[in-house]
Amino acid sequence: MNHHRQRRPQQRGVSVPQHEQERMQQVLQRLQSALQLGLKPTSTDKKGRKRWYNTDAEVQLQALRAISAFVSALMSYPGRPHSLQIPLEDSVASLEHLLRAETETVYSKAADVTAALVDVMGDGLLGYGGRRLVGPLADRLKSSKLSIAVSAATALHGILLKVKSWGGIKAAEDSTWKALEDADVLSVIRHSVQEDEEGNSNAAALLKLGAVVVEKWPESRYRLGRYSSLRTALLIRCQSSSNLVAQGALRTISALALCGCVASLLLYDADRLWSTVASCLHPTTDRRIQLEAFRLLTSLSRASSFGASFTGPHVAAIAAGCARALELGEGKGHPEVGSLTAEAAQATSSILSWPGSHYSSLLHCGLEEPLLAALSGARDKQNRRSDAHQEDHLADAVVNVNVDRRTHPRKLNPRIKPLLWEILGWLGAFHSADVEPALSHPKPGQLDDGLLTLACTSFLKALCKRGQSPVLSQLKRTQDVGTDHDGRSLEEQPFNAAEVVQISKAVLLLLCSPSPAVSSRTKVCLEEALSSHGRDWLPSLAKTTVLGLSRTVNIDQLQLLTNLLAVACLSWEEECRDELLKFGVLEAVLGIIQGQTETVDESKTGRLSAMAASVHSVGSRACCFDAISWEGNDSVLFAALWALPKLLQGSGWVKKMRDSMSSEVVEKYSKSDCGDFVYMLWKIAGDESRAAGVRWWSSCSLAAFGIFGFPGKVGQDFKRSLDDPSLADIMFVFSDGTRLPAHGIILSVRCQTLLPANVGVSSKTLHESSSQDSESQHSKGLDVDQSGSGFSSVPSEVHVSPRLTPSVIKILLEFIYVGVVYIPSALLAEIKVVAKRCRLEPLVGLLQGKSPVWGQRSAACDLEPALGEKGEFLADVLLLPVKSQDALRRKGETTVASDSLIAHRFILSARCQYFEALFRSGMRDSSRRVIEIQASKSSIQELLRYLYSGAMKSQGTTCAWMNLELEAQLEYLRSLLELVDLTGQWLLDELQHLACAFIGRYLESNPHLCPPIMSLAAAGQMWNIVELCATHMAPVYMELRDSGSLDILSEDLSEFVREAHVKLLLSGKLGDAPLG
Repeated sequence: MNHHRQRRPQQRGVSVPQHEQERMQQVLQRLQSALQLGLKPTSTDKKGRKRWYNTDAEVQLQALRAISAFVSALMSYPGRPHSLQIPLEDSVASLEHLLRAETETVYSKAADVTAALVDVMGDGLLGYGGRRLVGPLADRLKSSKLSIAVSAATALHGILLKVKSWGGIKAAEDSTWKALEDADVLSVIRHSVQEDEEGNSNAAALLKLGAVVVEKWPESRYRLGRYSSLRTALLIRCQSSSNLVAQGALRTISALALCGCVASLLLYDADRLWSTVASCLHPTTDRRIQLEAFRLLTSLSRASSFGASFTGPHVAAIAAGCARALELGEGKGHPEVGSLTAEAAQATSSILSWPGSHYSSLLHCGLEEPLLAALSGARDKQNRRSDAHQEDHLADAVVNVNVDRRTHPRKLNPRIKPLLWEILGWLGAFHSADVEPALSHPKPGQLDDGLLTLACTSFLKALCKRGQSPVLSQLKRTQDVGTDHDGRSLEEQPFNAAEVVQISKAVLLLLCSPSPAVSSRTKVCLEEALSSHGRDWLPSLAKTTVLGLSRTVNIDQLQLLTNLLAVACLSWEEECRDELLKFGVLEAVLGIIQGQTETVDESKTGRLSAMAASVHSVGSRACCFDAISWEGNDSVLFAALWALPKLLQGSGWVKKMRDSMSSEVVEKYSKSDCGDFVYMLWKIAGDESRAAGVRWWSSCSLAAFGIFGFPGKVGQDFKRSLDDPSLADIMFVFSDGTRLPAHGIILSVRCQTLLPANVGVSSKTLHESSSQDSESQHSKGLDVDQSGSGFSSVPSEVHVSPRLTPSVIKILLEFIYVGVVYIPSALLAEIKVVAKRCRLEPLVGLLQGKSPVWGQRSAACDLEPALGEKGEFLADVLLLPVKSQDALRRKGETTVASDSLIAHRFILSARCQYFEALFRSGMRDSSRRVIEIQASKSSIQELLRYLYSGAMKSQGTTCAWMNLELEAQLEYLRSLLELVDLTGQWLLDELQHLACAFIGRYLESNPHLCPPIMSLAAAGQMWNIVELCATHMAPVYMELRDSGSLDILSEDLSEFVREAHVKLLLSGKLGDAPLG
C-alpha cells in the first residue's frame, strides 16, 4: 500500500457534484450492508458504542473490503467530514475488533486499511473515536510478519501524532498511555531497533513511532534510554544509508535527550556521540537529518555535564556545520532552509552558552561573517571573502540546499533574530586571552569591529529610532510623554520587544567581556554611536524606568526588562550615567530589586534567554535537568542587579555611605535584619538558593560599600573560630611579635599560596596509618589505641615579610575563612597587591571592579573539596560507620580504612556543637583518631557534605529515581532517616529540616514507600516523619489498604492513617489530592 497518499481535501462552502454524491451513496450502502453482519450496539456501554461480534473470517474480510472502498472514496470526496460521522464511527468500531482477529489474513488486511484511513483522515480521525485503535494497533506491532508490523506502526504513529498527552501525575489516568503500556510498546521498539539489521522499512516506521511516543510521554524516556545497547544502536542508525532511518533515529535520540537522566547517559559516551553528530552535519547530508542533529544538540545542551563533555576532535566539524547552516538565511521559497537556520541558531546559542574549546572552533569557522550578514541584512558577501573561498561554499550550498546564496535574501524571521543577537552576546561573554592564541583572526583579542559597531548602533536605534522611545509604548494610562523633534508621539513601538531585549543583552555581554580588548572597543563603539544619536531621549528612558515602581501605572514586565537592560548598558558611559542618576534611576532600581525580592509574581518571571521564545524550544517538554541557569528565573531581578554596580559607582551619596561603613556595621548584617538596602544586597548575595549570577551582581554592588565577597552560614561559623589557636597547625609570625593562627586544611582549599610547604607532607595518609595500627594491635589480641592524631601539636611557624602588616594578612584570612570581608579604603591598594600575589582571583576581580564571567560560580566558602584528595593528607580524624564496621567483622576483615571517612577537627568543631564539645572536653575521646558513629556510610557522607559545604545533595525525583526498584528507593530513604536521627542528636536543625523536606518529596512521588518508612520512623520516635507519611498516604488510603500495603503497620499507626484519610475526606479536598 502507499503510505504517502495525499489526504482528503478539506473544502468549505463547496457544493458536492451530483456524481460524487451518487458514488458516495453506493459506497455507504455497501458499507452498511457489510458492517451490519457483525457490528452490534453494546448494551453495557453507557456511551452507546458498537462492537464487532461476528467471528466468520469471510464476513470479516467482506467488511474490510467495504471499509477500504469507503476510505478510497473519502480521498476525492469534497464534502464535510461531519456528514459522514456515523459511517466513520462504525468503521473505527469495526477495525478496533478486526485488528484483534485470530486469522492472519484478516488482521493483516485490517492493519493496511487502518493505516490508509489514518493517512486519509489525519488528526480528524480522533473526533470519530480514533483513539480506540491505539490498543489493537499496539498489539499488532509484535507481529512476526514485517508488512503487518509496518502498517500498524504507520497507523499508530498517525494517531499518536495528534493525541494530547497528560504526562506527570495524571499519566495513570491517560487511556492512551495505558494502552501503550499494556501492549508493551517500549519493549517492541527497543528490540526492533537493537535486532533489526536489514528491515529498513520496519526500522523507519518503528523509529518514527518511538520518537512520537517518547516525545509525548516523559514516562517512556528513561525506560528506553537507560539501555546502553539501545543508545548505541540508535547512534549507529543515525548514519544509515537510508535517510528515513537516519532521520527517525536522530529524532528518537533527540526525544530521549529531553530527559536529563538520558542526556547524561548519552554524554557519558561523548566520543561516539559527537562523531555521530558531526557526520550528520556534513555538507552533503540531507537537510532533514541536519535539522534533527541540531535539535539533538539543543536538547543535550541543557544537561549540566554538557560543557565538560563537548570536547574532542569532532567539535570543529560540528562548529563548521553550525556556521554553514547560519549562512543559509531564511530561505525564501524554501521553508526547509528557514527551519534549518532556525534550529542551527538555537543549537549554536545553546552550545555557546557553555565556555569551552568549541568557542574558538566556531570563530575559526567564520561564524562572525554569517552573523554580520544576517543581522545587518546584507545580500552580497563577496567583498568579505576571497573568490575561491566563496565558490567553495557556494558549491556546498548548491549540493545541500539547491539555493544560490548570491541571490538569496538575508531577511530573517523575527523569531530567529533574537537568537542571533544572543549568539553575538555569547561570543563576547567568553572571549578571553585563553582563546585568542587559537584564532586566526585579523585583530587578535577582538571580535569583528563591524559586529561591535552593528550591535551598538542597533541597540540605540531600537531605543530611539528617530528620537522615538519604545519604552513608553506599554504604558496603560494616558500621560504627558511629549513628542519628538518631528512632533510625533513617543508612544510608537518601532522594534520587536523580544529583539530589543536580546540586542541590549548582547551589548551588555560585550561590555562585560573578560577580554579587555573586546570590552574597551565596545565601549568606544557605544560612545561613537551615542555621539551620532544624541542623548535627548535619556529623560524619557529614566522616566519610564522610575515608573516601574508605580502602583498606578501598569508596565509590562518585558518592557521593564528592556528599560533595565538599557540602563545597564548606558551606565557604562559616564555622561549617560550622570544623566540617569539625576532623574532618580538609582533609587528606582533599588526599589525594583526590593519589590522583586519581597513579592515575586511567578506568572511574570522568566529567563533572560532567547530560547524561551524560540521556534522549537524544548524547555516545556524537558524533564529531569539539573543545570541551573546562571541568571535564574527572575529576569527582572537579574537585570536590575546587573545595572546596579555601575550606577553605584557614580553616586555621591553612596561614597558618603562608604566612608561611614565599618567592620562593626558589617558584623551587624550577619546577626540581624538592619533594614537598609545594603543589608538587602547582603542578604541576596548570601542566599544560596538564588542563582549564581544574581549573587555575583549583588556582591559586585556590595563592593561599592567596601564589602567584598559572599556571605554564608558556613563562613560565619568559621569566623567564630578564626582566632582560636587550639586546633591551628600554622602560625603566622610578624616582625612586631604578632601571631595569627591558621589551619592548613582551609588554606589548601581556599588559598594554597599561603600554605607552607611542610604542612600536610606525610609519607602515608591517615587511612594507611590507622590500618597499620589496627593490624598490629589486632595481632596482639588488644583493642586499638586510637589516641593521637599523627600530627604535631606544635603549629608550623611562618615568618611574614616586614613589609606586610598583621591587619592586611588578617583581612585576607577573614576572606579565605568567611568568604566575605570589609576592607577600609586606606588598605584597598595594599590588599589588592597582596591578593593578586596570593592568587585570590574572586577577591582580585571584586577589588578591580571586573565584571564576573557568565557562568562563574560564586566564591562563597565551600570546603567540600577537602573531603577529596586536597584534604586527604591533612585529615586528623576518621569517622567510622559502626554498621559498616559490623559488616566487615562478620566478613572477617579487620581494617578500618576500607569503610571509614576522613575529616578535619577544626571544620567539625566549627560547624557542629557536638564535635566542638567533644574535642574541647579534654577527655580521652577528645584525642581519639577514629570516632565510631552509629550510622551507615552513606548517612555520614551526607552529613560531612553538609558540614563542609552548607548544602545537601539528593537524587531528586527524576525519571531515574522513579524507575528504581522499590527496595533501592527504600534503602536510600533509610539512610536519610539515619541522617534525621543524627541531626537530632547533634543539634543540626537546618540539616534536619532539609533531610525531612527531601524525604517528603520522595514519599510524595511514591506513596507505597510510606508504610515501611512510617514503621521505621515510629521505632526511632521521629514523629514529624510519621505525620509526613500519614499526610501522603491519606489520599490513597483505600488503595493502600486493599492492596495490603498497610499490613506492616501496627494498629495504632494504621488508625492514625485512617484518621488522616477521614479528615481529608471531610474537608472536601480528597478530589484534588493526587491519586498516587
